[in-house]
Amino acid sequence: MNKIVFAVVPMLLGVVPTISFAAKCAGTNINNLVSWEPTEISKGSTLATLRVTSVTVNDDSRQPNHLASGECIGAFITSLDGKTNGRVWCARRDKDGDVLYEESVTNGGNGMKGTWKNVGGTGKFAKASGSAEWEVTLLQGKMASVRWSGDCEW
Repeated sequence: MNKIVFAVVPMLLGVVPTISFAAKCAGTNINNLVSWEPTEISKGSTLATLRVTSVTVNDDSRQPNHLASGECIGAFITSLDGKTNGRVWCARRDKDGDVLYEESVTNGGNGMKGTWKNVGGTGKFAKASGSAEWEVTLLQGKMASVRWSGDCEW
């Protein structure tokens, strides 16, 4: 009987799905502005496109997105009342060549705060999920710091 238990238990462990949980995560993206192209649609109403290069500095350097780098593109609409709505998509590659995809949203403020979510990727990031809040701090020249914190799952 003991032989059967020792044979069956490892087989069962191999077929039980792995459960992963979202964990707290935080970090800073350092962005370099490549282009910002606003177009006035009507007096006081603007549509703008954005392109930046970006590197993620995770507070926990053991996390898989730490030092992943790539590009982000986005579009923003600023209405007559000065409120900005926008969406940005990023693709950043890590040292192993795996790519993490993110989507950011800003709604109704000045465009300097919002939320993002991981939307998958390749390799270790294929099932990435989670979300966070972010806030931009403008730096010298074309640089910006984007501080974020939330829950991540890799």
